[in-house]
Amino acid sequence: MPISLYHYGIEGVDMGFRHRFLVLLRYFVLLVIVAGIAYGTLYVIGHRAKISYQDPPPPVVIARPTIGAINRQIILPGYIEANAIIPVVPLVSGTIMEFPAKVGASVQENELLAVIDDRPYQQQLLQAQASALVAQTTFDRVEKLHTAKATTDQTYEQAKAQRDATQAQLELAKLQLGYAQVLAPVAGTILSTTASVGDIAGNQVPIAILANLDHLVVRLAVPERYFDKLTNNPKTLKARVSRQSADGNTDITTTEAVIESIAPYVRPQSKTFEVVCQLVGDIATLRPGMQVRVALVYETLEDTPLLRQTDRTRDQAVYAYDAGTSTARWMELAPLAEDESHFALPEGYEDTWFIVEGQHVVFDGQKVTVIGQREE
Repeated sequence: MPISLYHYGIEGVDMGFRHRFLVLLRYFVLLVIVAGIAYGTLYVIGHRAKISYQDPPPPVVIARPTIGAINRQIILPGYIEANAIIPVVPLVSGTIMEFPAKVGASVQENELLAVIDDRPYQQQLLQAQASALVAQTTFDRVEKLHTAKATTDQTYEQAKAQRDATQAQLELAKLQLGYAQVLAPVAGTILSTTASVGDIAGNQVPIAILANLDHLVVRLAVPERYFDKLTNNPKTLKARVSRQSADGNTDITTTEAVIESIAPYVRPQSKTFEVVCQLVGDIATLRPGMQVRVALVYETLEDTPLLRQTDRTRDQAVYAYDAGTSTARWMELAPLAEDESHFALPEGYEDTWFIVEGQHVVFDGQKVTVIGQREE
């Protein structure tokens, strides 16, 4: 019996050791497998081919310059003025009894603007008439005596002078009475008034300002460097006046103008000279005081290669297209002339292809893909 227990004890120990060994072996094998997988994964990641991505060439539209005419011009700001602004000043003083003048009203020459109290002037007229009657009667009597050689030549001349003086006073009294009605000196529009019924009118302060809105001008201060260009060919000069919208992006009104005068001298303080442009055509919507832009055209270039202003980049350059390398080439060109829609290229670029769509997203030397040509 003891031998049997010992035998079974040894066998139990062997079985426990074998079980633990098998468990350890399984964990070891699992660890080796995991390590192998990890090593293989890292190996594959480290040695796989790298994939690189490149942006495709940007699409662009190209065009050649058009051949046409363009004006060399100066664009200057200015303000519309009436050619003549006339202050209406009463020629006699007194209380204003009537004042029909209204701002903005159109008046004709000799139309009534105000009525001044004329009672003092009526009295002056009566006095002048009486004095003139007495002087005329005295002269008639002295003249008869002088004819009869009954008075001296000196007395005759004195009576005659007195008569003439009183007649002049009578005419003056009639004029002053007439001046009590203030009339428009010319036809025009009332720009402003400074009086009303009950005010005291005087001969030093205007009661209204008139202007002829059918004759509007713009006075420009032109830089000195343009003096020769404008004075050498004054008859070929043209002008265009435009009034812009509140946002400054569109023109509300555009009309032609003629050069009325060019100052023969340059102001030394500002280094400018004055050019006066008279507006012609439709000026119904233009008024004195409005700000406008004036384009003075002093030369026209014919048969010149032109591009649109929208073909330029933000830095006012252009991109040419190199067909041999399919790349964009940045160019900074000085325009020979330009206006609101086009600019003129120097000679030699008539057959050059320029990028006219997509030029804002390319850079110098970049390959591009041409997807079309602009038809002018």
